[in-house]
Amino acid sequence: MKGIILLANHFEDVEALITIDILRRANITIDLVSVVEKLELNTQSNITIKAEKLYEDISLNDYDFLIIPGGKAVFETHLDSHKTKEAVDYFYSKNKLIASICAAPGVLGKYGYLDNIEYVCFPSCEEFMPKGILMKEKRVVVSNNIITSKAAGTTFDFAYEIVKYLTSEENANKVINSVYYR
Repeated sequence: MKGIILLANHFEDVEALITIDILRRANITIDLVSVVEKLELNTQSNITIKAEKLYEDISLNDYDFLIIPGGKAVFETHLDSHKTKEAVDYFYSKNKLIASICAAPGVLGKYGYLDNIEYVCFPSCEEFMPKGILMKEKRVVVSNNIITSKAAGTTFDFAYEIVKYLTSEENANKVINSVYYR
């Protein structure tokens, strides 16, 4: 089991790093992949992080799932990135897991992948999902092979659902309990 988290400058720190941490605690391999032409990136709070790979150096065929964190990166990069679109299109066409949080569900909505399914996103980002079924009161929504989550404050729930989807509820509970989240 191996996935990628797509990163661009100004991604939301908490959404990316907690998700990476929880998945790795669950023994799920996740590569940090930059969609900009450099490995060194600045998070939304201006912390420098080094991605492990550049998008152009990977093959999507080598991966089982895709994660896109939110933050300013969504508006500055992902919504107009042909690389992000290519990755989303690939994972969607293969019916592989796509997980996005905060503003990042907007990328899925822009291309119609949330049409007629339940989703959640950061309040005010609904404009990208005119045909989706917004679940305002939910923290995380799992609809087929798509997981969406509301915001930085729901990241542990988001990561839990990803681990549960990819492995088992038992494993997800073990990992989330090991960090004393619940």
